[in-house]
Amino acid sequence: MIVLERPIYKEVKTDMELLAAALSQVRVRVETESELGVDIIVDYGGLVKSYTPEFVEIQDTYYSHKIHKFIA
Repeated sequence: MIVLERPIYKEVKTDMELLAAALSQVRVRVETESELGVDIIVDYGGLVKSYTPEFVEIQDTYYSHKIHKFIA
């Protein structure tokens, strides 16, 4: 019997987690919460190029920590 396990995703919140994602070159998905409280995927992901306390750069786009979630 073959058992397929679902991948485990984790929200990346701290600077240390963002650094680990950047160094290990993990694809990070970007989500935002809708007015109905449902998470909407904004970007299906890419590598973290840089980050500051306010923004995360994934590929060539900057996303705000205040309105986005980062999922690795």
